[in-house]
Amino acid sequence: MSEKFIVRKAEKNDIAEIQTLIKDLATYEKRPQDMTASQEDLCYWIFEKKIATVLIAEYNEEIIGYAVYYPIFGSFAAEAGVHLEDVLLNEKYRHCGLGRKFFSKIEEFVKEDGYSKMEWSCLDWNTPSIRFYDKIGATQEQGRVYFSYNCKQI
Repeated sequence: MSEKFIVRKAEKNDIAEIQTLIKDLATYEKRPQDMTASQEDLCYWIFEKKIATVLIAEYNEEIIGYAVYYPIFGSFAAEAGVHLEDVLLNEKYRHCGLGRKFFSKIEEFVKEDGYSKMEWSCLDWNTPSIRFYDKIGATQEQGRVYFSYNCKQI
């Protein structure tokens, strides 16, 4: 069998693998304690509410990575894009050209969904990813500070 790399939209039956991949990303980002999402929660938000799109990367029919994105809107240009929330390729598949192929496939899906741009953030200590993003031609946005705020329950 020849080697085959594909990227596809996730389906409900992928939910256990999606949860595992998110745990892997949380561990890589040194935040395993923050990964509290149950399969039920993920299924509700991804497949019932359709709040985000999940892509699955497969190599020789083995799931080796995933990406999550959701719509954003730029009011100044009235332009719709996506925020790329997560991107993960299993470590043994990095540095062999699959990262570039994966990102290219993500871009294809984003365009097919009707969006014109992607944006994402990267932890400042994650120099391998920053180098990769530089290599593919992404630009770092300057002059913004990102915030997070948890809405309190009433």
